[in-house]
Amino acid sequence: MDPLKKNSVLIYEEVKAVKFFLWAFYIILFAYDLAYYFFIPQYGGEGAVVGFPDGSMGFVMHFLLLLLLPVAIYFIKKGTPEKIKYMYIFSFMLLDFINNALIFWGNDKEFTGGHILEVYFILFSPIFVDKRFFMVASIGLFLKYLLDGFLFHSNNVIFPIALIIFISSITWVLLSRFQSYITAITAIHEDLRQKEKLAVIGQMATAIAHEIRNPLSSLKGFTQLQQEKDKEDDHYYPIMLSEIDRINSIVTNLLILGRPNTAEKNTRNLRNIIEYVLVVIETHADRMNINIDMDLIDAPGLLCDENQLKQVFINLIKNAMESMPDGGTVKVTSESEDGFAIVSIRDEGCGIDPAKLQKLGEPFYTTKENGNGLGLMVTKKIIEEHGGRLIIESELDNGTTVTVTLPIYE
Repeated sequence: MDPLKKNSVLIYEEVKAVKFFLWAFYIILFAYDLAYYFFIPQYGGEGAVVGFPDGSMGFVMHFLLLLLLPVAIYFIKKGTPEKIKYMYIFSFMLLDFINNALIFWGNDKEFTGGHILEVYFILFSPIFVDKRFFMVASIGLFLKYLLDGFLFHSNNVIFPIALIIFISSITWVLLSRFQSYITAITAIHEDLRQKEKLAVIGQMATAIAHEIRNPLSSLKGFTQLQQEKDKEDDHYYPIMLSEIDRINSIVTNLLILGRPNTAEKNTRNLRNIIEYVLVVIETHADRMNINIDMDLIDAPGLLCDENQLKQVFINLIKNAMESMPDGGTVKVTSESEDGFAIVSIRDEGCGIDPAKLQKLGEPFYTTKENGNGLGLMVTKKIIEEHGGRLIIESELDNGTTVTVTLPIYE
């Protein structure tokens, strides 16, 4: 079963579609056959034959199709309603083929096949929003008529085949529009969910961040004072101070996320900002045996909050460095294109799993052992507030490339 179908809402919607499908299927089946074989021939004039053709399965076919109903109910109760439509299309095509073989095989009767349910199967497929079922129905019925024409030596299959192709083309357009609409709705829902998360974090930050920072400052001061007094035991104090700094970093990130955009923007040269960041981080890179390779262009005319952008590039370059615990090279390049400055930061680390890559930037989601999942979120928020974009591309065992695009004004 498709993992998406395990969602209870999707199962509920599938069950509703299946119930409507079953009602319509049996109503069309009996109404069409009664009208076509019994009522219409009565007014068809002399020579019209009332009843099913000689040799056909007659109402046996309807009885066998009715036997599928308990199986369909079983699938609904089991929570696998998506199997029902396939069961019906395959069963109908098999029984219809057998029925045609009983009527036309081994005699001189001219083949006259076709049933309105065939059109129903194709036209109903957009209700399930399932392209696979649409392809099964369309291709299956197309191949059935080809086989009928070959076995019964008849050209009468040309019109049904042309009709199937025509109806399938129209249905494909409808189905594509349905899926496009659902994709758009899903994207909007995901965007709203993300904004709701940000709103919750913002409310939490404004409520508690300031209350946390004051005792943290006192705690750090007393810890440093105690460390100076108790110099003989210097094992636990650095750990305590490091953890206090980590808590303070989390609170700082929460404050950035929680407050509105109050950045003071001025015109700056992007190259100067990045070069400053590289000077700050160079010593740390040397200790980690990491070489930082630069290839930067001048990009004046960048309207930005200089301190916030410095924080952005410090975060991104530190992330690149931390992905290479055994050393390596971080390549930082920049270029200008169509009024935008494009900065790329590429590392030689282990890369990121595609499943994890899509979650990066979500609140409290991190791939680091000691991360808090807020650094990249803050980085992304700052870039977006500057009218830019953040793109992360990664391949396992082949490094990660982070691209920052920012507008520049000449």
